[in-house]
Formats: sequence, C-alpha cells, structure tokens
Amino acid sequence: ENDLLVKKLSEHASTRRTPVNLKKTLFTLVASIVCRVGFGLNLHECEFMDEDSVTNVMNKMDLVQTVPLYSDTYPGRIGRFVDWISGQKKRSGNYFSDVNTFNQNILDDHLKPGRRVVESSDIIDVMIDMMSKQDEDGDSFK
Repeated sequence: ENDLLVKKLSEHASTRRTPVNLKKTLFTLVASIVCRVGFGLNLHECEFMDEDSVTNVMNKMDLVQTVPLYSDTYPGRIGRFVDWISGQKKRSGNYFSDVNTFNQNILDDHLKPGRRVVESSDIIDVMIDMMSKQDEDGDSFK
C-alpha cells in the first residue's frame, strides 16, 4: 500500500504539477491498509467500494458515534419525540443503513462460493469459521 501511495504521488507530481490533497490521500492509505488487513479486501480492486465510498462510509460511522441523540440522555417518550422533531432519528437511521450496507457487502463477499482465500485469514474469516464450527456442534452463535 505504501509503494502504491508513493507511485501515485510521483505520478501526480510529474504529470499534473498541482497540489495534492494529503488529507484525502493519507486517509485513503489508512483505509486501504485497514481493508486489506481487517477485511482481506484490496480497496483498489474491490467491486462494491472505491476510495470515495470508503471515505463516505467512514465519515458516517464517525457521525453515528459522535452525533448525540436526545433519547440517549432523556430515555422514554420525550427523548424520542425530540429526536423525531429535530430529524435526528431519520438522519441516524440513514447513517446506520449505509454502514449496515457496507458491512453486509463485506460479509457477502466473504461468503461467495468461489472466493479465493489469501494466505492468512482476516477477522471476518475467523468469525465465519467460528459460526460454522458452532453450527456443527449444535450450539448457536452468541
């Protein structure tokens, strides 16, 4: 991933001679490393996501964690009512939906029948393996 970054920056500097958005470039580097190590996906060859969509999903994950909901502070009808009036309920629902779609795409990619497994398992492969072993033993996955 680092070699790819250096190649991309060198290419950009030699052909365009314009400033590079280092924030976006470094974020893409970190996202591609996380996707490769954590999910076993090459971000640059992935079918269901690209650099911009990963940035978008990561920003939404951040918003899901940082945007306060009134119902978190004031449980019950009053908090839910304020969330509904302010539009926070709908916005947070949209964020959760996008994040869940991202996670479902990763899971579906790992469950594909002809998937080529790399030399080492990622966290998703380990969890799928745990689920299948528990199904064989008759236990439910907890």
